[in-house]
Amino acid sequence: MKKFLDNFRNTILSGILFFLPIFFLSGLIQKVWQGLTGFGAKLAAFVGVKSVAGVGAASIVTTILLILIFYICGLLIRFAFIGKFRNWIENTLLQYIPGYLTYKVKMEEKLIKKADERKPVLVVTPNGSRPGLLIETTGQSATVYLPNTPDTNNGQVWVVDLSSIMHLKGDAKSLLKSVQYSGKGLYDH
Repeated sequence: MKKFLDNFRNTILSGILFFLPIFFLSGLIQKVWQGLTGFGAKLAAFVGVKSVAGVGAASIVTTILLILIFYICGLLIRFAFIGKFRNWIENTLLQYIPGYLTYKVKMEEKLIKKADERKPVLVVTPNGSRPGLLIETTGQSATVYLPNTPDTNNGQVWVVDLSSIMHLKGDAKSLLKSVQYSGKGLYDH
């Protein structure tokens, strides 16, 4: 019975962790939707359309307005001063919202598919070795990211002597997957 209750509790907690980003995103879209609904209804009434294929014209116009706003924001971000303003907002205000940076990084990873050029390494210390990703080398020093298990988006950045690094075969993706599974398959790739 205790095992069942522990499993049930862990499943509920996992569901909450899965649901939270969806909840925040849906809340944001709902607020924007509510703000645009009145304007969409007025615009639909101005055009003189009440419904299209059984769907209220206000909903259709509001959806089009929401997509148009996202598109315009995507165009505006291409201008340098808008990008600087967005970065200023992120650096001064949004960094104080708990979890914002984590969700931002995860969202960027999903939306912007790019090859991870970091090289898998082992950082040898007197207490053992830790798997990591080589970020850059400068002289006899190296900057290495050491991911946590199982959440590889969190970790530590170490600056170590270049001689304490052992290069591994494979790529960053396979190393991160191995770290997610507590090191299983670390030497297989």
